[in-house]
Amino acid sequence: MAQYLANRSLWLDEAYLASTILHRSFAGLLRPPDYGQIVPVGFLALERAAAGIFGDSEYALRLVPLAAGLASLFLFRRVALRMLPARAATFALALFVFCDPLIAFSSELKQYSLDVLIALLLLDWALDVQENPGKRAPLARAAVLGAVLVWFSLPCIFVLAGIGSALLVRALFRRDRGEAAALMGTGILWVASFAVFDAVWLSKIGRSPEVLAFWSRAFLPLPPRSLEDLYWLPRALGAVFGDPVGFVFRGLGVFCFLVGAAALFSSQRLRLALLAAPLLFTLLASALKRYPFEGRLLLFLVPSILLLISAGAEHVRGATAERAPAVAVILVTLMLFHPALFAARSLLRPRTREETRPVLSHVRERLRPGDRLYVYAAAAPAFDYYALRLGLPASAALRGTWAGEDGEPQRDLERLRGGGRTWVLFSHATRAGGRDDEKRFLDLLDPVGIRVEAFRAPGAAVYLYVVDGAGPSAAGRAAEGGEPRN
Repeated sequence: MAQYLANRSLWLDEAYLASTILHRSFAGLLRPPDYGQIVPVGFLALERAAAGIFGDSEYALRLVPLAAGLASLFLFRRVALRMLPARAATFALALFVFCDPLIAFSSELKQYSLDVLIALLLLDWALDVQENPGKRAPLARAAVLGAVLVWFSLPCIFVLAGIGSALLVRALFRRDRGEAAALMGTGILWVASFAVFDAVWLSKIGRSPEVLAFWSRAFLPLPPRSLEDLYWLPRALGAVFGDPVGFVFRGLGVFCFLVGAAALFSSQRLRLALLAAPLLFTLLASALKRYPFEGRLLLFLVPSILLLISAGAEHVRGATAERAPAVAVILVTLMLFHPALFAARSLLRPRTREETRPVLSHVRERLRPGDRLYVYAAAAPAFDYYALRLGLPASAALRGTWAGEDGEPQRDLERLRGGGRTWVLFSHATRAGGRDDEKRFLDLLDPVGIRVEAFRAPGAAVYLYVVDGAGPSAAGRAAEGGEPRN
């Protein structure tokens, strides 16, 4: 909640989605999103409804992710208590509450916290079916629930496939033909709904060569053709415990996960299948190049992973309680320490990413008639959102290109020549692998203009130039009333 109330500026991906949400009707949402964003249409509809009711502020745009994140806390507690002993459920809830990626995405205009909520809803339903064998009401609810939710969460289909398969195998082993037939009918409805969703939505937004190239390293190589390919799976699975699970000591998380899986395999195999099968279907989709296996896209798996980790920690506690009780204390402390520390840090000092709003507020305070405004390409979506709210002339701004494109910085400089006072706005500029797009552009601009001042905020900056070598007196007049600022 503290992160949400901090109300940081929209960063690039959030501004991309805001463009689609705020500038279209509900019917218009059926067209592919602006800027090639891959997002379920149901999430866009929820966001459009929130904006229609509460306005177009950052608070309104992040309300759906916040509501999903808060609801997930209560639902996770319910699921944990149903699946684990009370002590293990409490530990699982602590891990969930302190999970840094869950906190971050519950206060960001992205769909990932809704993915988590939907995964928990389906897991809770699966427990209803397990605990009420032979009853048709849970299956009837599931048929409708799953058919609807695939439109609101892209990875929902993997959760449905995993828990549906686990329940079907149980029914077949129990020779319960009625339940098996009902589950197969439910599955057919899910598949039919997803097929329509795929035809009218996913096929339009998620299979471009650009998307496949961007995520190429997040697809399971199948069949493997090199040692690097063979190493991909253990490396990718291990990385999950860092992002999105949020552990610094990933090895401890992996150890407890494996112990928990072994413990459930010996005593509660169905529950193990309910927790692990969605992960296996996600890996299958990755091998088919239909869903990247990486980072935030796997946030929906965090509840299941934390439940297995907690089951493992409880098993370790039980095995060492008499001879070495300190083992469990040390294990729990090490696993909770960094997540709790990160959560406390976010509470006291909420994170920032690309603070375009204060930078543009600075421009508004100092903007003069005749000033020009140059907007770097990656800053444009956030600029468009804030310019309207701050009264800046968005339509008159010079739109830049991506500095990494061959020849583009030089062409942009030609557009700036002879322009007098010019504000140059940057955000989301690439700084990686020895490349710094912002510095590269400014190094080209400095010889043809005089830098009068600079104003920086986390992830964003604006520079005031007098372009084309106006003399020192002109630069002094341009900055009258203030010294260069950093």
